[in-house]
Amino acid sequence: MRLLREAEEIEQAAAAARAEPAGFIKVTAPLPIGAHIIAPALPRFRERYPKVIIDLRLGDRFTDLVEEGIDVAIRVGEPADSRLIARKLAPNRICAFASPSYLATRRRPERPEDLVDHDCVNFRYQSSGQTLRWPFKVGDKVIEIVPNAVTIVDNSDAVAAVVAAGGGVGISPTYIAAPYLRRGQLVPVLKEFAVDRSSITAYWPESRRGNPNVKAFVSFLGEIFPSPTAWDAVFSSVS
Repeated sequence: MRLLREAEEIEQAAAAARAEPAGFIKVTAPLPIGAHIIAPALPRFRERYPKVIIDLRLGDRFTDLVEEGIDVAIRVGEPADSRLIARKLAPNRICAFASPSYLATRRRPERPEDLVDHDCVNFRYQSSGQTLRWPFKVGDKVIEIVPNAVTIVDNSDAVAAVVAAGGGVGISPTYIAAPYLRRGQLVPVLKEFAVDRSSITAYWPESRRGNPNVKAFVSFLGEIFPSPTAWDAVFSSVS
């Protein structure tokens, strides 16, 4: 493993000497962020840098970037590793949502405690098997509740799909909910209690600081995560 890392460091040093991005770049991201935000933008990146080959790896596991030879990681939260450089990209805003058809038959919740009278759709982490504790901002505090879920799914996209089909109230990041909001298939509930839960952040090893592929990709991330993001603009425009 040590010899492999040394070989990669030599390769990185050679890459840093190039003026033009070229060759492989290994990128990792959580599945929903990778599928909804990163993957659709990759053709645009390659139009700009046609000599770069992108190896995108999607999953929720916090990998050791240095040990596994990852060039750039996009993650929610902040792993404690002093060998990494970090850049915040966007807030990870999450809110409760329901479909208009569901709300047509049930009283709209006005406070988080009202969810006890609703069908809830919850998310289960594949890595730990734990279900999501729903956060809500009440005053200057964030409270968490464990809903009495009637449906539990271990994929964020599937949660949104169940909720959009009338399955109840579910909680979702705004970047997943935004397409449903545009089509009128979801509406926010308890919007005034929505939470910015940590940040979507890019990380890369200190050893990759001068790598032209990494510099180009990190700069590109700034374009696909503008402030405000397109999905949060959609979220802000609906009630």
